[in-house]
Amino acid sequence: MSRDVRISPSMASKLLGVSERSVRRAVTSGELDVLIHKGRYRVNLKDVIVWSHKKANRQKKRDEEGIGQYVEKWKV
Repeated sequence: MSRDVRISPSMASKLLGVSERSVRRAVTSGELDVLIHKGRYRVNLKDVIVWSHKKANRQKKRDEEGIGQYVEKWKV
């Protein structure tokens, strides 16, 4: 039984404080794996968080506008 949490690209963008287009671009370029369920994209939450750590501008947006403002210290 898989315990992966899959979310939509729009939810990922809201959690990270980035545009939905950025998340979809990452899916298209292969940076994020996607599962298509009933015609809808789903990305793994863990992969999205790891992806948000890879660039300084994403980290800043995550920490200032997204979920990072509620997390004291990230550990990946």
